[in-house]
Amino acid sequence: MKINDVLALADELAGFGRTPADSCVAHDASEPVKKALATINCDTGDLLLAKQLGCDTVIVHHPLAGSARREFHRVLQRMVELMVEHHVSGERAINATERLRERCRFNDHASDWDHLVSGARLLGLNLMNAHLAPDEIGRQVMVKALEGLGEHEPVSAVAERLRQIPELAHEFNDFIEVPDDPMRQCGRIAVMHAGGTNGGADVAQALFEAGIGTVIYIHLSGDDAIRLRERAEAGGLGGVLVTGHFATDAIGMNAYLDAVEKKGVEVVRHGGLGTFAH
Repeated sequence: MKINDVLALADELAGFGRTPADSCVAHDASEPVKKALATINCDTGDLLLAKQLGCDTVIVHHPLAGSARREFHRVLQRMVELMVEHHVSGERAINATERLRERCRFNDHASDWDHLVSGARLLGLNLMNAHLAPDEIGRQVMVKALEGLGEHEPVSAVAERLRQIPELAHEFNDFIEVPDDPMRQCGRIAVMHAGGTNGGADVAQALFEAGIGTVIYIHLSGDDAIRLRERAEAGGLGGVLVTGHFATDAIGMNAYLDAVEKKGVEVVRHGGLGTFAH
């Protein structure tokens, strides 16, 4: 396989017609992909590790290099689309994500998008980011795990279903409920993974207004958790279940890497992917 073929495979598995802005081939060393180091995060030390292990390629999940780092904010349109699928109006969804999109745009503008690319070039390694497509694969796994769950079931039943996914069942992966009320009826569920990042309190609020009872995020800031907890204490309906960042990212990445291996590529799973194995 060539490095562009490896990236295209992620899009194919996710059902995407084109590569999202947060994913790219950051450096094509013009070498066939035979052995790849795969990791959720990456720095130049990981590139050196890959070289030492005899890898020709590094596959990174988070958008940390090249155009994937510069253009990440553009994929937040996918969060708007997910909200609309859960009956939030387009205008409300855009308004709920406005501050997040602006913050990410300026973060992207200030980012060091060349550091890893330069390292890969100097070491002669292929380097790519695959972010939204593996997240979509993982989201589909989570949605399937929740099929048939009634709206009157407690949030604890939602967590129990999700813990049937091997990555989420890891002993070090905790679920957090906001508010902390495992017997609260779950209501309609929105799995808000594969939207680029989490939408925080603003997106959750918009979903609650549209009748969603439980929003599933893979991570949530403490500040947003406080806002949502205070809202619940004031009588607001709805809650958030946080499933764990690295473990949840590993769901889609592991499925994607399984497919890469079936193409004849040896994959070394590192940086969370080896820990949250399946």
